Amino acid sequence: MVTVAGLATARGFASGPVYLYRSDSEILIPEYLVEPGKEEDEFLRLRRAHAETKRDLENLTAVLKERSGRDDVMVFECHLMILEDPLLFKETERHVREGRLNAEAAVRKTAAGARAQFERMNDPYFRERVRDLDDVERRLLKALVGYTGSPHLDLNTPAIIVADDLTPSETVQLPSEFVLGFATDGGSATSHVALLARAMGIPAVTGLGNITSKVRPGEKILLDGTNGAVTLSPDAETVARFEDLVSRQRRIAAEITAGPPAGTLKDGGDVPILVNLHPGVPVAGLKEAGVRGVGLYRSEYLWMQSEGEPSEEEQFETYRDAVKFTASLAADAEICIRALDIGGDKLVRGISRKEANPFLGNRSIRYLLSNRDTMRTQLRALLRASAFGHAKLMYPMVSCIEELEEAAAVLQSVKEDLDREGIAYDRALPVGMMVEVPAAAVNARQFARHVDFFSIGTNDLVQYTMAADRGNDAVAHLYQPLNPAVLSLVSNVVEAAHAVGIKVGVCGESASDPVVGTLWAAMGVDNLSMSVNYIPAIAKVLASLTRADLDEYAALAGSLAGERTAAGIYGACDAWLRAKIPDLAEMLI
Repeated sequence: MVTVAGLATARGFASGPVYLYRSDSEILIPEYLVEPGKEEDEFLRLRRAHAETKRDLENLTAVLKERSGRDDVMVFECHLMILEDPLLFKETERHVREGRLNAEAAVRKTAAGARAQFERMNDPYFRERVRDLDDVERRLLKALVGYTGSPHLDLNTPAIIVADDLTPSETVQLPSEFVLGFATDGGSATSHVALLARAMGIPAVTGLGNITSKVRPGEKILLDGTNGAVTLSPDAETVARFEDLVSRQRRIAAEITAGPPAGTLKDGGDVPILVNLHPGVPVAGLKEAGVRGVGLYRSEYLWMQSEGEPSEEEQFETYRDAVKFTASLAADAEICIRALDIGGDKLVRGISRKEANPFLGNRSIRYLLSNRDTMRTQLRALLRASAFGHAKLMYPMVSCIEELEEAAAVLQSVKEDLDREGIAYDRALPVGMMVEVPAAAVNARQFARHVDFFSIGTNDLVQYTMAADRGNDAVAHLYQPLNPAVLSLVSNVVEAAHAVGIKVGVCGESASDPVVGTLWAAMGVDNLSMSVNYIPAIAKVLASLTRADLDEYAALAGSLAGERTAAGIYGACDAWLRAKIPDLAEMLI
């Protein structure tokens, strides 16, 4: 039995077989066990890929013979010899037929064995053949996956996804009904894969180093997304302890469901807890989990799921269903729909383009304002959906007043079009903005006069304030929500909002950390929005505190901001919470 420690990325526990993905720079390679009786189908896939690769290499050598020297041709003739080596092909066939490996995994296993043999040889000629073997392997793998790199094609049974890493678009296309959990070599607790896992209510552990090289396709593992660990080959005692953790977490969730609304303080005060969602996330059970509304609806995943631009009708139907669902939570429940937020690491094929510095490039509201047709289509769909409940519109990554003014002009024009067409919508639709750029936080008093509400996106606010890519595990230590600079910015935003009578929430994932989320509530944030799996723990913590306790907590953090590091502030706040709530550890299972 081996336990590998990583980053606790998405709360929850999962046990199940491994479904392995390893990247090949351009594509993701799936590795899994074929269902009994399906070995022949997999072997036929292998033969077709083999024939396609052979045809491509023969065509390539024919072209080279016509226009280049003999040496170039010899390289690819060598590749053909490797491809047609009967021993290598029989070995690959054996892995499929006897080992029940999928074709991609069988190719990789055969190539790894041959590579090891070549590298042990003293002859430089044979050692050099490793490069040729690598090239043939890549060609076969590309033929097998069809160059798509889509990681959902063969996932049709429940499994834990183990991968080098996954992009947001790759993750969002996975069939969530078959994904038990995520375990990745790289990534951070604030990467988009982490956010998606939380939104889907799927446990995840990232930053595991080289977990992909330690597991085998089909092997059963235990994944602990609450404490950040993956256990391979677990013994009976470990499995029993794991199942006990699962039971305790379910009990805590059930206690919240039976109690007052999530976010109710011990003395009756209220800091409503809302949920972060995106299209495609299952909503069954959210009401029972104590969800009181949708604080962030990530509309961009509608683009990412289809890898293209959805029509107005597709958007309207999606937003309408989300608004109707929110109305079912409570009579006054609201849903805050964020306008299209693509760019950075959220790229959509055929729409986004690669930039030298994408996180500082043409993303979010900048993209919308430079693509007015896309913006108008989304606003039409969103306005039409607003007739079915309490919806709000929120613009992402606003950095200057001019952007809000331009957006307001476009929105007004769309409203006039709908009026002429006699289409119903909420004429009083609240319009707000995300505060995730330091410029917006610093100038919050100016912005507050132009919007109906603020929502602080701490994921990006921390990233931009600290100049540290939140998806890069090499600088993950610089993602510091309690850095004094971040605390100062959040405090300024809260004061600016309340000075003009508008509300401010936090929709960044820092709200799901009991130490940090409780501090935001203590500093005067009006609501917290997070992934559903985190709601029971935060609700339990807030239910153990009074408003006077929160005032004391905020004063503690404020007194430390001028003399402590982020880690020092966090440690002091954590110690305060544990002293105030003796059974805190049990709540955070």
